[in-house]
Amino acid sequence: MSNLGLVLSGGGARGAFQVGVLAAVAEICKELSINNPFEIYTGVSAGAINVCALTAHPGSFTEACKTLQGIWGGLKSQDVFVSDPVSLTGVALHWMMDLASGGMKPTPGKSLLNTKPLRELISKNCPFENIQKKIDSGLIRGVGISALDFHSSSTVTFIQGVTEIPLWERVRRQAARSELNVDHVMASAAIPVLFPPIAVGSNYFGDGSIRNFSPCGPAIYMGAERLLAIGVRCREETCFRPRQVAPTEMPSVARVASVLLHALMSDGIEFDIERIERINLALSKLGRSQRKYLAVKHIDTLWISPSRDFSEIASRHAHELPRMIRYLLRGLGGLEESAELSSFLLFEKEYVHTLMEIGYEDGLRAKAELTQLLTGQTMKDTMAAELREN
Repeated sequence: MSNLGLVLSGGGARGAFQVGVLAAVAEICKELSINNPFEIYTGVSAGAINVCALTAHPGSFTEACKTLQGIWGGLKSQDVFVSDPVSLTGVALHWMMDLASGGMKPTPGKSLLNTKPLRELISKNCPFENIQKKIDSGLIRGVGISALDFHSSSTVTFIQGVTEIPLWERVRRQAARSELNVDHVMASAAIPVLFPPIAVGSNYFGDGSIRNFSPCGPAIYMGAERLLAIGVRCREETCFRPRQVAPTEMPSVARVASVLLHALMSDGIEFDIERIERINLALSKLGRSQRKYLAVKHIDTLWISPSRDFSEIASRHAHELPRMIRYLLRGLGGLEESAELSSFLLFEKEYVHTLMEIGYEDGLRAKAELTQLLTGQTMKDTMAAELREN
């Protein structure tokens, strides 16, 4: 059977949706008696955290998913970033002094939030040595974690896998062989301004979602011929409806920040899937003898995205945010205007569980398609058609 890849996009607390979908996938795998469905794992930001938690787990895919559910289910904001009044006030004062000094200070503030708790959480729950053990035993082929290099403005995918996986270099995209550790994951999850840049080697990196125009690319380059892609945004046609705002009302800082964050952290999976489908359509019009000379190949894909808008859900759960975060967001323009920001930062029980439940429901809703993808039925049908054609 061909290589099956898992692609997880990023989005802070929105990553809880992926955990819900993965729980549904694990349930279907159990019914099908499939212990380890994926050979290739790739992720960015929160997706990178989930990917490493799955591949670093010593047990089966189903066991890893159950552990991941437990981790997310027990999350609080204090497990991800420092949110006590003293620390946040200190950061705010630091930034004010930096602005007032006009750049005279040698070490300006690097982020609004301290993510030391997240580093400890990842280190505790991701025994990275197990990744190589799974590769050596043949359970997985490779793992790829992407982050943005702030020096070159290029997306770098750090790869740990079998030696047959080739490195690649495209426009502002490249691969590097690495032994994955907590720094790679922290770098991939470093949301600009909110979380500090992370050093990997001699360069500093930020969130892998930034300028991530081809999130499915790494998995395909690593050898995947079938893909399950899990996003964290609704599809364009059902989600992005403009809010009713008076034309004469000037947008608040919160509104501007939300729009900028939305643009920076845009989920490119939908565009990637569309490109793959167009290539598949073009290939279907060619004979098998013609296709063998092409550099592209048919990729079976299944894209699962949220059926609901997480910004709207976040606006109803904003009261769960730590007191000081709520205070700061109100200062920027109000909690409703900050809904997009809140949807990334709401690492709190009710919001996280809501997203996990939506993910589980959306995953089960796609059970027929998932079963087909997991068993390779789509590809078998394609191969049978090719044989009949030739």
